[in-house]
Amino acid sequence: MEGRFVNVFLPGQKKTLTLCEVEVYAAPAVEPLQNVALNRETVQSSVSAAYGPSKGVDGCRNGNLVAECCTHTLEDLGPWWRVDLLAVYKVSAVTIINRQDGYTERILGAQILIGNSLEQNGTQNPSCGMIKSLAGTPTYTFQCNEMEGRYINVIIPGIKRYMTLCEVEVFASVSGTVLRCYF
Repeated sequence: MEGRFVNVFLPGQKKTLTLCEVEVYAAPAVEPLQNVALNRETVQSSVSAAYGPSKGVDGCRNGNLVAECCTHTLEDLGPWWRVDLLAVYKVSAVTIINRQDGYTERILGAQILIGNSLEQNGTQNPSCGMIKSLAGTPTYTFQCNEMEGRYINVIIPGIKRYMTLCEVEVFASVSGTVLRCYF
């Protein structure tokens, strides 16, 4: 975001806002980070109809399922989706576009995991965030503070449910970490 002022307010009447400190971090004016997930390799726990995992990184941000821009799993126990960035990146932010034509709850509880491991399907990688509420917007952006990783997993652990994602964008820069593969 770009701006000169940062305002913090608590809407409503007769409320008290107490802040101990406010810190604002800004990078020098540089090229904006690119969506490094665009058209990368993807997989998911299962596929419902024509809504395969690649729909999550095709650049289409339309949240209506009939537009065929969304992924959709079957009703799985712990449904998941993953993109392989093909290199290790320092991930600054992950944005998820939810379905907007109904069934929005199918993303509730989703965790965003970032790391280099595929052990246990990547579920042991560190978490950048979790969708805890559906209030407000169909777009969820998580600040990941340059977490390093090759794989971005979106998983809803422990429950049987369908999962739908309409776009996953990963904003990152190349890491200095070298990922070695031995065959």
